[in-house]
Amino acid sequence: MLAKDIMRKKVVSVESWLTLPELAKIFEEKCISGAPVVDEVGAILGVVSQTDLVRTRREAPSGIPSYHREFDDSVRSAGLHIEELDQTRVEQIMTPGAIALDEMTPVEKVAKVMIDSRIHRVLITKGDKLAGIVTTMDFLRALVALAKKKPAKRQRSPVI
Repeated sequence: MLAKDIMRKKVVSVESWLTLPELAKIFEEKCISGAPVVDEVGAILGVVSQTDLVRTRREAPSGIPSYHREFDDSVRSAGLHIEELDQTRVEQIMTPGAIALDEMTPVEKVAKVMIDSRIHRVLITKGDKLAGIVTTMDFLRALVALAKKKPAKRQRSPVI
């Protein structure tokens, strides 16, 4: 089985200039946990994921995510709830570069790269163009499909 057999061909990519609230909205609307980051001509700049959002939150000096900060309590006590609009951009939290493998790569190698690199998605290319993406969920779907194709175990005939 090859990468092209399990990859998703419809890849949602994001631009590096998006703010974190915009990125979070895309993740939620598209039901994805990560995406390649591309420039205006579609060249791959890196990858961004929910993990990057969590890391940004965890590393914020105040312990409050940089993309969700409330003003002091005096404003809230007046019955107002104002959020500071975060201008942090995807380019500031993304993982630069991306691991990409050719669509003809055996899935065993794709899995090994993901395990060794401790990543949840690999970009799949055809030539020098983005052709798809393989995620850990794609591997689980492939495993379920393989299990369904497996012939049922034969029962041994009783010996008389």
